[in-house]
Amino acid sequence: MRRYLFFITQPYSISVIRQLYEEIIRGERGECLIFATTRVKALIDFTAPLTDSIRQAIEFQPEVVFVPGNRFHDKIPGLKVQIFHGLCEEKGGHYKITGFYDLYCTSGPLITEKFQQLAEKHGYFKVKETGWPKIDAILAKYDRAEICRRLNFDPQRKILLYAPTFSPKFKSSSEMIKMLKDLPRRDEQWIIKFHDLMASEDRQRFEQLPADQFRIYGGHDNTPLLQIADILISDTSSIVYEFMMLDKPVVTIDAKVRQDKAINIDSVANLREAIDRSLQNPQEYSENRRKTLNLIHPYRDRLNSQRVLNAVEEFLDDPASIRLKKKPLNLYRKYQVRRQFGVWF
Repeated sequence: MRRYLFFITQPYSISVIRQLYEEIIRGERGECLIFATTRVKALIDFTAPLTDSIRQAIEFQPEVVFVPGNRFHDKIPGLKVQIFHGLCEEKGGHYKITGFYDLYCTSGPLITEKFQQLAEKHGYFKVKETGWPKIDAILAKYDRAEICRRLNFDPQRKILLYAPTFSPKFKSSSEMIKMLKDLPRRDEQWIIKFHDLMASEDRQRFEQLPADQFRIYGGHDNTPLLQIADILISDTSSIVYEFMMLDKPVVTIDAKVRQDKAINIDSVANLREAIDRSLQNPQEYSENRRKTLNLIHPYRDRLNSQRVLNAVEEFLDDPASIRLKKKPLNLYRKYQVRRQFGVWF
């Protein structure tokens, strides 16, 4: 029986760790503790041991630490496992090696190949392709009518989800807000899901939209929205790949890579036409979606969490793991972590 710690600092990480946590409990693999910042801890909506104390996380003496984000306190012991907070690899930070991790659990062959090259270069971590734990929840059986009832949507009407990224380089929100109020039709319901890191001024502009036409979703987990939506509108955001796992149509606004995975438009002026085309023929890009996901995330068996846990056991049982190079000192990054959490030991 092992001790597992989850270390999260953003609301979107809650849905990433939940399936992994539940798999550990279901399989009676060991004892768990979730470290979350005070703000995020208050949002966790499933029963689990929680703490917002770095000291308590250290005293737990975990054997394994799962991190979907970029930072954790280096005094916490155990095997450090990067499980990622999204599927998008377009943004530069995805392949940034911080010198903190022992094992990277990757989602698909494209990402695995790139991280494997980095592992061979640096020599102090290993890479294992496992799939992404959150996909286990997205692909679970669901009752659309029941989710609509719970979220107060009409299941007889089309549901359109707009979920932009926050990054100034990739976001579509500044252009979208100029014309969004004129897009909905009578038989449509629109949901807007902000990225957790979206600027407050951008949020405020969308919150001024007519409430009878647009719903701002404040929940931390986008999974139920993905399941009930008929179409996703986004940009260069990882939510696109999550939605594509359900083989439903996407419209991207000025996507920077893999533009053939969906209808991609370079101007929001063309959005209504693209929406209508997608709704009329939702399977038009099905083959393109499949080809893209075969590179990004080919696993649809809902066993991703199991594979992550098995990869951890393989690492811990492999004598070659102890022959990895020593990690760099990382003094500046360790200072940043202490400043971020206000903990100076």
